Amino acid sequence: MNLEISLVPVGHISPLIPGLLPHLQKSEEWTRGRSSVDDILRFLLVGQMQLWVVFSQEEQKIYGHVITEVKEYPRCKMLVIQYCAGEENHMQYCEDKMYELLDKFAKDTGCAGIELIGRPGWSKHVKKRGYEVQSVMYQKFFKE
Repeated sequence: MNLEISLVPVGHISPLIPGLLPHLQKSEEWTRGRSSVDDILRFLLVGQMQLWVVFSQEEQKIYGHVITEVKEYPRCKMLVIQYCAGEENHMQYCEDKMYELLDKFAKDTGCAGIELIGRPGWSKHVKKRGYEVQSVMYQKFFKE
């Protein structure tokens, strides 16, 4: 399978929304109530975050997305992977290309590095690319 990855300019996001919705809904679920699909779309449409789309040109199908944000800390900038979702078992077809593109984008925008918080299954993908576990975020949600 040949999947391509593209950084989508803000002005070209709107026509992609129907194909992105199933993946954005997965991202919303992983936020556990912190963000909705509407919130994520607003971040993208105002340019606060960047949309990277994984797609098949042949099939004219979107297979997933990565959404990043350039975060300005007092002493440096970091590229933060905020949201990521896609079709089951398709990461293998694009992960090398995705990490390569994100590294280049982060360096080109003057970032000191890339950060993300992900589920435990991500460790196999990130460790082989030089990411180290520095901390883990745990959360407790109260039921109403």
